[in-house]
Amino acid sequence: MEQKTSGFASPAQGYEDNTIDLNGLLVRNPPATYFYRLENGDMAELGLQNGALLVVDRSKNAAPGDFVMLAHEGRFLCRLLTLKNGVKVFTDGKSDIVPIAGDTSVIGTVTAAIQVFGYDFSY
Repeated sequence: MEQKTSGFASPAQGYEDNTIDLNGLLVRNPPATYFYRLENGDMAELGLQNGALLVVDRSKNAAPGDFVMLAHEGRFLCRLLTLKNGVKVFTDGKSDIVPIAGDTSVIGTVTAAIQVFGYDFSY
């Protein structure tokens, strides 16, 4: 007996075995890449929410307009690199760190940010 179907075929038909490789999509230089989870709302003014997972590449040179990871006063901070009067300024949208001092260094450039909603990462 011939089985009859009605309606349209699933748009996913034929792709059941394909998976998304996030490392392949987001990591350009694996040995120089690490992941960092934002643990506060410091960057909310600039669109990066608490809990965002950042992909950080230590080998990518930062340019104005890039989000960067800083080592500053014994803490890791994510900030936006901008220029003010030709001086590099790192901002969270509310206050600035100007310029790189002896205790402040860029440790990587954020190449992607993944915002996850409704999941508790406090493990």
